[in-house]
Amino acid sequence: MVMKKTMITQIAQINLRQNRSVACIGFFDGIHLGHQALIHKTKERSEALGIPSMLITFNPDPWSVIHKKSSVKHITPLKTKLEVIESYGIDEVIILKFDQNLSSLSPDDFVFKVLISLGIQELVVGEDFKFGFRGKGNVNFLKEHYGAIMPTHVVDLLLDHKIKIGSTTVTQTIVNGKLEETHKLLGRDYRISGIVVDGAKQGRRIGFPTANMHVYDEFVLPKVGVYAGYTIVRGKKYKSIINIGYNPTFNTREKVSVETHILDFNKVIYGEVIHQEFTFRIRDELKFDSIDELIDQMKDDERIARENLK
Repeated sequence: MVMKKTMITQIAQINLRQNRSVACIGFFDGIHLGHQALIHKTKERSEALGIPSMLITFNPDPWSVIHKKSSVKHITPLKTKLEVIESYGIDEVIILKFDQNLSSLSPDDFVFKVLISLGIQELVVGEDFKFGFRGKGNVNFLKEHYGAIMPTHVVDLLLDHKIKIGSTTVTQTIVNGKLEETHKLLGRDYRISGIVVDGAKQGRRIGFPTANMHVYDEFVLPKVGVYAGYTIVRGKKYKSIINIGYNPTFNTREKVSVETHILDFNKVIYGEVIHQEFTFRIRDELKFDSIDELIDQMKDDERIARENLK
């Protein structure tokens, strides 16, 4: 079944629903293992009650609105987030526009005008969930004031009951190039998406053609360096070597670029959207004294990628 997506730009759009649902709520950047635990609990309760499952999220990022920040990077921008959520079988996603009006609601108004109006019979949240003006509403508030009409299930967001899983922690593993740690927190390889654009074709001249990615959304980029991973092109997955950096040996750039050498692939894909997964970091980006040194290193990078990618 296709997941229903409902965008709500004003609170006044929410009319009291007669149909009941079990819902989880949060920003869900990354859909990491903690978020997945919320989703699994939501589906478990919806199946037990025989009613649909719902996920409520926000757009734009509440943190960026409250702190008046623009161009904030994310692990899963909205389009990617929705794709990942759908893969877990949620029946409906509600996307609430986060603005001054929504952030000004008191905790009680948020419960009545949003949660109860959306027909939520049971709510699933993380232990640190906060809502309402200046985050005055929390788990204890929900249980004390609304537990009788809307039972709230609180999910442990600890990895192996030890380390708290949060989007900030995941982001730090990405920007530090620790993609194997990222995988442990997400339960999957980190992925970005972009459009293949025409480049200087220097890689082709030395036997290592690359797809130059214009990353079209506000994805967090891994630390500058060379990585091994998988590229999804036209629905098929290929092993690949990815360079994030400035090409210091030749064709030097002022802005960071993302270039992918897709192994065992020779099709022309300019203008197409590809998805790049990062499995592990091979090395730092280096400046070589000659093209021959660069070629030797890239051959070694390819050997490492082929030997270690499944």
